[in-house]
Formats: sequence, C-alpha cells, structure tokens
Amino acid sequence: MRRTSGELTAEQGRGLAKLGLWAQQTLTGQRSELTLLPQEFTAWERISSGVERIPSADLRSKTVYQRCTYRQKGYCFVHLAEERVQAAQIVVTTHAGLFDDLSSSHSLLAPIAHRLILDADLLEDENARWGSGELMFSRLLGLLNTVGVEVADGRYQGLLALSAPALRENGPGGLSSTPTIAKNELDARMLTWFQTLRQARVAVEKLFVSFDRLMEEFSQQGGSSSGNGRDKGRPEAPGRSYANRANERVDQPLRMVAQVRSMGAWMDTEKAWQQSAHRLQSVIDLTREAEKIMLTTPRGRSRLDAGASEESSVASELAAVAQQLLEQKQLGQRAFSLQEDEMVYWLRMPPLSSASPLAAAGQTRPNEQPVSPVQASQMPENVPVLYSQRVHAAPLLKQLLLRENTSTIFAGTSLSVDNSFAFCRSRFGLEHERCPAFSVITEHHEQTLLYLPNDVPEPNTPQYQRQLDEALIQTATALEGQVVALFTSHAALRSSYGTLKPIMETRGILVLGQGIDGSPRQLWQIFQSQERVVILGTGSFWDSLEEVTQTPTCLFIARLPMPALNDPPMAARAEHYSDQLHQFTVPIAALRLRRTLNRLLWGSPKRNAIVLFDRRTISKEYGSVILNSLPRCSQRQAAISHLPETLLDWLTGTGAWE
Repeated sequence: MRRTSGELTAEQGRGLAKLGLWAQQTLTGQRSELTLLPQEFTAWERISSGVERIPSADLRSKTVYQRCTYRQKGYCFVHLAEERVQAAQIVVTTHAGLFDDLSSSHSLLAPIAHRLILDADLLEDENARWGSGELMFSRLLGLLNTVGVEVADGRYQGLLALSAPALRENGPGGLSSTPTIAKNELDARMLTWFQTLRQARVAVEKLFVSFDRLMEEFSQQGGSSSGNGRDKGRPEAPGRSYANRANERVDQPLRMVAQVRSMGAWMDTEKAWQQSAHRLQSVIDLTREAEKIMLTTPRGRSRLDAGASEESSVASELAAVAQQLLEQKQLGQRAFSLQEDEMVYWLRMPPLSSASPLAAAGQTRPNEQPVSPVQASQMPENVPVLYSQRVHAAPLLKQLLLRENTSTIFAGTSLSVDNSFAFCRSRFGLEHERCPAFSVITEHHEQTLLYLPNDVPEPNTPQYQRQLDEALIQTATALEGQVVALFTSHAALRSSYGTLKPIMETRGILVLGQGIDGSPRQLWQIFQSQERVVILGTGSFWDSLEEVTQTPTCLFIARLPMPALNDPPMAARAEHYSDQLHQFTVPIAALRLRRTLNRLLWGSPKRNAIVLFDRRTISKEYGSVILNSLPRCSQRQAAISHLPETLLDWLTGTGAWE
C-alpha cells in the first residue's frame, strides 16, 4: 500500500497494524471481528475481497480467485465461506449482502427456495443505499494516482512504477524494489502512459470546476426547494441557494434532468464530461493492457502459474482499479444522458471535511490518499459530488427475490399504514399479486401515554418555535431529564439547543445536541450512563440502529417526519403519485414514526410517554392516518399548560387511561 500510495497517514498505518495483528489470529477473515475507525478503513479496502470474480484482461488467464494459492491449499476465507453456505440448512445475511449475492452471476443464495426477510420495513431504504453511487473528485484522483503519478524530483509512483521492470519490453521482470522510480527507468510506452494519466487528471479537475460553475449559476437564479422534483404546485428548476448569513453556502441539490440544458453553464459542463470520459477510457485501456502484459509475458508465466507472486497481486490490483474507473465512468455517462429511468442523479455540495480538495493543494486529510498537485487557483474551496440512487425497489425485488418456485416472507414492525398493507405492497411491487398478509397487533395502552397538545401553533407558523422550546423546558424540568427530542432539521435542532442549554444547565440538567456534542452513538452512551440528560436529535437519529438499552422516559416529537421533497430520490419517487401528500408523504411519515417509536420506546417494559407536538395530527384530515398507524396507546388531547402535570400523573400511576 505504501509503495503505491506514498507516505501513509498515521490513521492508515494504524489500520494496517490492526490488520496485521488480526490476520495472525482470525479464523474467518470477517471484518465484523475488527473495530476500524473511518480514517483507517482505507487499509481494509486495499486488502479485502471483492475483485476475485473480475475477468482478467487476458481471457486465457485465470481469475484472481482461480489463481489464489490460499484457495488451492484450502486456506482461502472466501472459499471457506462459500463452502459453509453451500452446506448450511439456514443462511443468515444482511439486506445488502443478499442483494450483492443475488445480483452476482455466481450467486450462492439463488437456489434457496424459502426466504424470510426480517426488518422488511427497511428493505427499500437498504436497496436504495445498496444501489447508490458517487462520482467524487478525491476518489477519481485517488484511483488515477494509484495507477501512476509523477511526484517530487521527477520521480514516478503507483502500480505502473512498481511494475515497470515487468512491463518493459526487454526488462528484467519482477517489481521495483523502491517506492518510486526515476524517469530514466521508464521506456517510451510507460512515459506515454504517465502522460495519459496527467491528461486524465487535468480533465477531471476541469469537470469538477464546471460542476461548481453549473451550481453557482443556478443558485444565482434563485434555486429551488423542490430538488427539481415535480411535486404539484412547485417549480421544476433544480439548484442550490446561498445564504447571506456569513456568506455561508446552503446545500441544495441540483437534479440532473432535461431542464438543466437551459442553463448557460451546461454546454461547457457537457464538453468537460465528454473530455473526461474519453481520458478515463484511455486510462482504463492502458491499465488493462498493463495487467495483460503481466499475466502473459513468458518471464512471469511460471511465477503467475504458481499463484503466489507479487506480480499476480499487482495484476489483480490493476484489474480492480480498471473496474472501479469503469464504474465511475458509467455513472457519469448515465447521469449526463439526462434520461429519467430507474435511477436519479444529482449534484450536491458534501460536508467541507469530506470533499474539500485540500489534496489539490498538496495537503491530505487523515482518511484520504495523497493526490497530485494541481493548479489550486482553478479549484473551488469545496467541489460538488455527483450522486446516484435507485428510485424504486420493486423492479429489482421482482428480478432478484420474487422468482418462480420460491417463497418469500416479508416481516417488519412498520409495514401497515392506517391498518392496511396497500402502501408497502405497492412499494415492493406486490400490488397485483395474490399473497396473504397478516398483522400481529401489539398494544401499549398500559405502557405508553400519547399526549397531543391541542392549543399549539402548527409548524411554520408564528410562535411555533417559542412554544416548542417552552414545552421542552417544562417537560425536561418536570421529569429531571430523561427526555429525547426529535427534530426534522438541523436548523430547528440548533435553534432549540441554543435556547434550552443555558436554562437547563442552571437546573443541573445536561443538554446534548446531535452534531454539536457528538454522534448518535456518543450521545446514547452518555444518556445510558447519566440520569439528568436531554438529547436533541435529528436525521439519522430517527432511523439509526444504535442499541438502546436505557429507553427515555419521554420521547418528544417536534413535528411529523414528513419526507423532504427537495431530496432528489424522494422527489423522484413522489412523482409517480397523483396525490403526493396522501399517497406518498403521509404514509412515509406514518411508517417512519412507528418504526422510531418501536425502536426507542418499546424495547423494554418501562412506562413512558410520547409528546407529539405537531398539531396537524388533530387539525388536518390526514392526522387520523398517522394516529391509526400507531399501536394502541393511552391518549390525551389537552392544553400544553397541562403537559408536565399529566406526564407526572401517568408515569407515577399504573394501568391504562381510557
């Protein structure tokens, strides 16, 4: 890894050290045995399986899997795992693992006729994550630099430099013994290859500069809060806006659909992509040619047949990089076609810490590989990322799971909306199928009180935020902490955090905010070890799978978790409904709310309460759909002023309230 990527960061070195110790002890080779920080994950990616089935550039050569000496001697973890699967009566895997296997031409699970899909209410989200992709500046440059890059003092580094002796027409074979090699050690063909890599880097840099200009232009036109979706009554234009507050850019996605052709910067962006695609294909071709030479040269044949040589490993790495570059190119090609198919594509500014091209100025972050110096003046401070995600899970589920002569059971805690499975059946592509559906009703009317304030403002109306903060202060004070409050935006969370924290901490109650005081995992650890604590969460806090051993006494829901239709995947899904509010938005909110309550409150028999501060559950006609989608709870509709007293009466009492 060091010989192809230059000096390792401290985090990468620590990751390799962990892997070195683990490799001497593991009997399975499974990553679940390891605890790796995100910055250390680069080391795992370089040694983990995943390229075994990639065809060789020379079709006469065996695949990496076939050449594997460990497999031939019976030590290969991948082969041993496959043998266990083939011999097993029951196989347990994850949703992503299931999709990975069933989509492979070498599927081990396809012959299994009976399948039980647990947590099926998460299946569509997991399918979307599994089918997602990113075209990222730092990743593309990292792949190009792994193939080869010119570094200081006119020396060269990367897989091509490492394998230069084996790639020279009349060379000695073998690999370079040093991390970098001088220019005079390269023949004319190798120098041409490095020039091709330089041209590809320049093209990629220009592409991402054009991405930024495209988004900048639209932000100046006013942007759109709809993510370029076609939700009724909203403009169709994509984009992002800029806030005036401290010149901070506000992240708004630019969805890649036909309307972007009307933008002035589009023509330059399209030309930049065509040039990048051409240059990337040239790199893919030379990488495959280098792999083929290493697999077929007579001087390397005997060692490759043995399967244990470094040349074989380098050839495999070349094949892997070529495949990853091809996938990146294909993602871009589909996005620039601007065709609305089963995928949705959009540009978005990522967090500064994860995509800032400091590397472009010769600096690196702990979790990034070094990249070549570029003209920093051409690059914006933060470059957009091109994202892709599958719109609907149903076509893939039908293709992979719902085959003839198989039976599949979908089981989950949040599959029915308003006592009907119709919505989930349509999302899974089962609306026209004849299949039984059963519901096991769990009632919580003796455990949980659902309090619905009937005199508070609706969200987005005057005084809503002030009354929300006052209700949180009164509730947390009366219960002496043990409150988890869930918001639907980081801005609302930060507003309440600024109001609550100084007041509550004078009363000896700690207030912790997600993204301010730590991650969801860190906040839950503190909540489970201390009593006088209030947690404010949003985003992933609703859906995270962190183990909750100490359930809150009160779960305070600031507003219904309606999906944001400025999110391109959500907008693309909503477009398929004539009545987006009632057919899509409300069912999604109902399912998400039920799933969150089940995870945070009902994992223990502890008596608890829910405060649903969103008055729309009472004032809007769809409120009954939300409430009817929840298990039966004791319920009170009353003024917000009665909230602290009512909660204390409930928590100190027994039995249900009719």
